[in-house]
Amino acid sequence: MAGRIRRKLASRYKCGVVFTHPQKCGGSSLEAALFRKYRFSHERIHTLDAREAVRALNNINSGVKSGALPETEALLFCQQAASYAMQRGVKCVTGHNPLTPAMREAYAPDWKFITLLREPVERFCSHLRYSYNSGMETSAGDDIDAFLETPRARWWGGLYATFFGGWLNVNEPVSPAMIDEARALILDLDAVGFLDRTPDFERALSALLGAKLSIGHVNRTSDRATAWRGEFSEAQMDKIRTLCQPSTDIYGFVREKLITGG
Repeated sequence: MAGRIRRKLASRYKCGVVFTHPQKCGGSSLEAALFRKYRFSHERIHTLDAREAVRALNNINSGVKSGALPETEALLFCQQAASYAMQRGVKCVTGHNPLTPAMREAYAPDWKFITLLREPVERFCSHLRYSYNSGMETSAGDDIDAFLETPRARWWGGLYATFFGGWLNVNEPVSPAMIDEARALILDLDAVGFLDRTPDFERALSALLGAKLSIGHVNRTSDRATAWRGEFSEAQMDKIRTLCQPSTDIYGFVREKLITGG
């Protein structure tokens, strides 16, 4: 009975949508707009819940309680959860989960695949300010210089390679093949937005999904009590730019192709 009701509600939508949501790119605002449209058929893949689920399973299987962050396993778990949601017929699936060409091919054209991107150095700084001394397990802490030497900082810098290029092991460098794969996959999506060109993205999504969308401003760092509002030193900015180089190579190429047709 529940399955029949879910399918009946989902049938009212022109198509499904999968939003690949890199952190701190304005995606929370887009997600809220999508959930308003897909009121009766939406699901968010929660990264923190996925991490805890994987850690619990690892502890059960090994018999040893570990506090380690199972990042790679959690990312793969999120991929599987997104695929499972689509298999169940959920029409709007969002989350901080990587996308692969195989997943895109398997569910197109019934689901439209979209993403929203931000200039990588700006994105990294926003992510760092958002996370600064937040008390969360994934917090950057309050020692910025120490954080910039960590594997998590490398992951944040190469985030677009993770989400679109299959880079899951931060102990290995991002390869040229991964950068090429990320570029190709993003260009193959049904809609790609840039945070500084949100009105253009709103119009493209409205045409794609057959309904007007209005992307507001949700989850701004300046509204977060734990946010750090200071500035980074020039040495720190140089380090951040180096960390972000893989994402910058992806972002710059995609932006030029989609905006200027280069």
